[in-house]
Formats: sequence, structure tokens, C-alpha cells
Amino acid sequence: MMQMAKVRLFGIYSLKATQDEYDIEADDIEEVLLKLSKMEPNLNTGELKKSLIFVNGKSITELDMFRTKVNSGDNISILSPIAGG
Repeated sequence: MMQMAKVRLFGIYSLKATQDEYDIEADDIEEVLLKLSKMEPNLNTGELKKSLIFVNGKSITELDMFRTKVNSGDNISILSPIAGG
């Protein structure tokens, strides 16, 4: 069964997207990114996969990366990678 999570965008993504908060129904982070890129044409999954992604304050690198399960009520934060220059 699909779970509804709250997804928030930060950094450059919040400027590129039409809103900075979404309710997305998905089983895992991969599906969240896929659905987000369909909702927001300015964001693509390749770009989103380079992001810093946190589930309830914990980085997906400490969890199961893109296979990290999404539970109802989870807070997912997606931060654009810091651009050097």
C-alpha cells in the first residue's frame, strides 16, 4: 500500500519548482523523485538523485539510499547540492 509523505524542497530547487512543499504518495525515495519530476518539469530525476535527501532528519546515505522505504507522515527534505564557484 502506498504511503503519503510530505516532501519539501530547499535551495535552488525551491526556486525552480512552482511550490516548495508536496504531499507525495510513494513506496520509496526512488518513486518520490520520479513523481516529483513528473509534477515539476524543471526538475529531473538525474538532477534530484544528486541531491542531499533526508527522511525525518536522517540522510538516505545512512538509510537505504533510493530504496529507503517511505512511511505515511514521513518528512522528506530535498536539498540542492551546493554549487562551487
